[in-house]
Amino acid sequence: MMKKILSLILVLGLTATLLAGCGGKKEETPTPPADGGTQTDTPADEGYDTLNIIAAHGAAETTSENQSFLKFIELVEERSGGAVTVDLYPNQQLGGDREYTEAATQGNVTMGGPSTANIAPFVPALNAFETPFLFSDRETVYKALDSEAGQALLDSLESAGLKGLGYFENGFRHLTCNKEINSLADLKGLKIRTMENEVHLAIWTALGANPGPLAFGELYTALQQKSFDAQENPAELIYNTKFYEVQDHVYKTGHIYTPYIIYMNLDTWNSLNEKTQNLIQECMDEAVQYCREICEANEQACFEAIDNSGVSKTYEVSPELHDEMVKACTDAGIYDMVIEKAGGTYAADLWAAAGFQP
Repeated sequence: MMKKILSLILVLGLTATLLAGCGGKKEETPTPPADGGTQTDTPADEGYDTLNIIAAHGAAETTSENQSFLKFIELVEERSGGAVTVDLYPNQQLGGDREYTEAATQGNVTMGGPSTANIAPFVPALNAFETPFLFSDRETVYKALDSEAGQALLDSLESAGLKGLGYFENGFRHLTCNKEINSLADLKGLKIRTMENEVHLAIWTALGANPGPLAFGELYTALQQKSFDAQENPAELIYNTKFYEVQDHVYKTGHIYTPYIIYMNLDTWNSLNEKTQNLIQECMDEAVQYCREICEANEQACFEAIDNSGVSKTYEVSPELHDEMVKACTDAGIYDMVIEKAGGTYAADLWAAAGFQP
């Protein structure tokens, strides 16, 4: 009898071991596959291609961009019945905007959401968005983005091997610094960090400041150590990266509106059947609308949190200073520079859609 019991225990133990070996363990942070995503045959029951999307962006998990990516993932995975899945890498986990965009052009990342300014070197037409003081409010922004001019800029990504799917909001860019700014004269000599974008550098030079590029991940320390006097970014980034802790003043300049442009590797997109393409675009369109619904409230909440922080304050820009800044950009030929950098009619068409006359 004892031998039978021991035999039974051995059989059960061996079975459990085999089941455990077959089941495996899923890693919490999967390593992106070399081909940036995998596709297999179309499931007969749903008609969707089976696809795993590797998606990357540089913003923090708490931002509206990440929230909007999560909304897209929720929609596309549910509606595809699990045929389309997404592994999301936020917060520069796969590098900065330029790094993961280059990976996307090579097919090693499937989807990305960079700031247009950071990838203009790949797609020059996107310099159209670097027009200073182009948009006065979000209503005008959305009208322009949804226009034929906005679609043409999405289509321009195909020159870099990318499929433009839509725009999430990065937002209006604002100035932070450690001194009062009441007139253009107060900007003279101000050492300000900007993105490595020729138009941005030219704008701040025209305004009398001393601009210089620096990697975003190094900026907080640079401000803390006084290597730079100032920087400019949208409210969410100013708050979520705690720049307000090392900058006394946040001026609501709104000098440039920068969108995140959402793309997919073009070869991957072209390999999908029409039903899968339509599903991805439909879910992205809804995620874009979701992003718009939450962004204005998020920006206001960030400003309020900064004002309540006890270490920094937000300030409106006077109409006089605004007009001074616009005139300085005009006199320095910044608008002509945007036209030249964007090429074709991309900038002029976007200006017309926004009702803007430089």
